[in-house]
Amino acid sequence: MTLGKEYCYDNDIIKQFARWLRERFATEKDGVILTREDINQLSGRQSFTLGFVNDIHYELMQHGIAFVTDTSREKFYLIPINSAENWRKKLEIQYEKELYCNVFPIEKSG
Repeated sequence: MTLGKEYCYDNDIIKQFARWLRERFATEKDGVILTREDINQLSGRQSFTLGFVNDIHYELMQHGIAFVTDTSREKFYLIPINSAENWRKKLEIQYEKELYCNVFPIEKSG
């Protein structure tokens, strides 16, 4: 199976767009939100498929950035993942805080 020019063209656009996003937002600690209109304007595309979103996500994940969308594909989120921690570790830390911070004061009697 040979890939057509259209696929190669799309692949180049996807890589360029992912690189553009990464270069501008890689240092964001809290992530950024883009709208569908933003993506259309920035990528030069009138419409795009879920495959387009998945391909952008794949390119960015190699650099520690997730590219995800809401269920209606109206908002898109660039989220840094390098600082994410294991869920068990987070729960253990939370449990320890609750254990040591949830102390009841002893009432003095008269």
